[in-house]
Amino acid sequence: MERLRFRTIGEILYEVMTGLLFYPRTLWRVLLWPAEAERDAAGPSPDLVSPPLFLFLSILLAHALDLFLRSALGDAAQPPGLGPLLFRVVAFSLFPLVMATGTLRRQGSPVDHATLREPFELQCLCAAPFALSLSVAVILVVSPAGSVRLVGVTIGVAAIAWYLCVQTRWLRRRLAVGGFQAFRTATWLFVLALACCLPPALLILGAPRAQAG
Repeated sequence: MERLRFRTIGEILYEVMTGLLFYPRTLWRVLLWPAEAERDAAGPSPDLVSPPLFLFLSILLAHALDLFLRSALGDAAQPPGLGPLLFRVVAFSLFPLVMATGTLRRQGSPVDHATLREPFELQCLCAAPFALSLSVAVILVVSPAGSVRLVGVTIGVAAIAWYLCVQTRWLRRRLAVGGFQAFRTATWLFVLALACCLPPALLILGAPRAQAG
């Protein structure tokens, strides 16, 4: 078993602050050239945010946008609290975990700490823009304004289409299969990841709603 390395407060602070500095560049490269960003992240990449930190910062940004948009759309009377933030952390960490595990199983590789680290971290790259855009889409969809809901649906569909496209290309390279089979596998793993998000949703978000009702 790999020994855990505990970082000092200074190292953590440095990672976070440099992550904020390089976040826009990383987001731009992942959105436009996901395959190239994955290749760069797999080796030394002095101008990219580390994939897990990139995902974590995207989830924090999504939560900040949630607070801002709720206020802008007139939903400030019901503050979201920490429940949605905790759910986003859990849910959008499940997506790279399910995708990485599914890829390893289809490769016939063992799933352990050593084999899972590399595909999981690379999957965090494409999970980050997906988490950010889908969170914004969900916030807009619940707006009372029809035009705003339409924008939310458009963003959500585009986010899912982009994510499935990236996953299809990922599986084609990793499994050396055709495009249709890669898309079918990507869709199945995507649905499986969504299903894995249901228990955390019920545990984290279901209780407050039940009390409110």
